[in-house]
Amino acid sequence: MTAAMTPRERFVAALTFAPVDRVPCMEICVWQQTRDRWLAEGLPPAANTAFMHRGDRHLGLDGYETVAFDAVSPVPPVPATILAEDEETVLFTDGFGRTRRAYKPGTAGGMRLSMDSYIDFAVKDEDSWRQMRARYQGPVSERYPADWATVQQQARQTDLPLTLLNPLAGTFGYYSMLRNWMGTEALSYLLYDNPALVEACLEFLSDFAVRVMTPAVESLAFDFYYIHEDMSYKNGPLVSPAMFRRLFLPHYRRFVAFLRRHGVRIVLVDTDGNCEALLPLFIEAGVDGFGPVERAAGMDPLAVRRCFGRDVCMVGGVDKRALARGQAEIDAEVTRLAPLIEDGGFIPTVDHAVPPDVSLANFEYYLAVKRRLLGQ
Repeated sequence: MTAAMTPRERFVAALTFAPVDRVPCMEICVWQQTRDRWLAEGLPPAANTAFMHRGDRHLGLDGYETVAFDAVSPVPPVPATILAEDEETVLFTDGFGRTRRAYKPGTAGGMRLSMDSYIDFAVKDEDSWRQMRARYQGPVSERYPADWATVQQQARQTDLPLTLLNPLAGTFGYYSMLRNWMGTEALSYLLYDNPALVEACLEFLSDFAVRVMTPAVESLAFDFYYIHEDMSYKNGPLVSPAMFRRLFLPHYRRFVAFLRRHGVRIVLVDTDGNCEALLPLFIEAGVDGFGPVERAAGMDPLAVRRCFGRDVCMVGGVDKRALARGQAEIDAEVTRLAPLIEDGGFIPTVDHAVPPDVSLANFEYYLAVKRRLLGQ
């Protein structure tokens, strides 16, 4: 039997296929609307439903600790403006210069029931790219918290797995940054119509990421990093494997190598949708694993393991839809993952934030079933 481990040791061992005293019991987070429902169903108000960040004692969930600074936003931000508003919608520009329309009914704690409609984006050509680029060329110090010394001291004292930035808030990633600037549709055209501009943006982003993250990785020992991408949809990736190899792969190699040189143990990619076609390229770039392995998009952690073996670790893979259907469906969904849990390199979690059609009773039942398989 493996000796008792700290949460940090347990997390790293679980995702590197090493022996563990038990597999971590982790979840991602819940919608604000879900939290409101669960509070009405008896969840203690003090419960932390940003589960991954520090876990939650009431529900018996493990978590991680973060060192947060801004490696994503333009500084200074583009001035936000409300352009039009009525009872149901608000049209506005945000700090990235994106024009968005939001549907207001059902909003809870600032979280909307549906995604905003993205209407326009700041970067369209070389001139607008230069204007955006200038917002990422300021001193690194303005992106770090004013109490940076205190943040470092607290990070050194934690026994939780430590991650650079905060995956729940969206970390740096190449496609995700381009999408923030250009939008999915315009970027899709630009990959073919002006690949030189895309390459210039990616080159700048690699330099920016290394520059802004160096003070953190030189002063602290990080266990893992999540590259935030969301570069896939239900039927496949939004970038072809050939285009990924040509434009993105060299920068992934550089960024992953930078993290490795500074002791980051595990490099993960967070992308919703079905990214199966890109997995070999991510592995070639040096990435260790993936999340959230979205079942609704056809991703199956068992199939990924059969295909890639221990070249890939995973976090996620539990179909959120099963949690709303009842105990029989929960039993079937969790127990089918038992061989993968036994094999290692896998931390089962719901494959995204828990939606409000899941009752507290069903979620607690799910956790009880899962804990038995995790060795708790």
